[in-house]
Amino acid sequence: MSFKKVKDILNQLTQEHVVFLKKTEELKEKLDNQFSKDVLDELMDFIKKDVLEHARVEEEDLEKALEEAGITDFDVEALNFGHRTLDEIIQHLEYLIDLYKKGERKYRGRDLKSEIIKTADEFFQTLKDHFTEEEDFFFPDILKYDIERFE
Repeated sequence: MSFKKVKDILNQLTQEHVVFLKKTEELKEKLDNQFSKDVLDELMDFIKKDVLEHARVEEEDLEKALEEAGITDFDVEALNFGHRTLDEIIQHLEYLIDLYKKGERKYRGRDLKSEIIKTADEFFQTLKDHFTEEEDFFFPDILKYDIERFE
């Protein structure tokens, strides 16, 4: 199998990073200025549909493409580690949103709306850091395998 499939997946993921970062900015603005259950639904829809599918492509499709290209020594788990951190933030964010939708307005003595916004901001920043790590370190490391074949 050729390395083209690996490159195509990396290109797709990198393009999605740009789109997703723009979406996080839009969601941040909405959370700050138009906080509502609809905005919370939009946030969770983005996470559950877009971000988690993106992670699945990295964890499953990219790993399979690497294996098909004969690359078995790349540490895919290092790439996936950031997803576990994001998963933990998502679980907490979901919990806070569920409380809010049930009518709670306090969380551990603090304003629940503020806690949701703070946790969403933490998610957005962690996602951005994860994308940066991928684009600056992991993806270039993967692309080196193609270069090494011609040396």
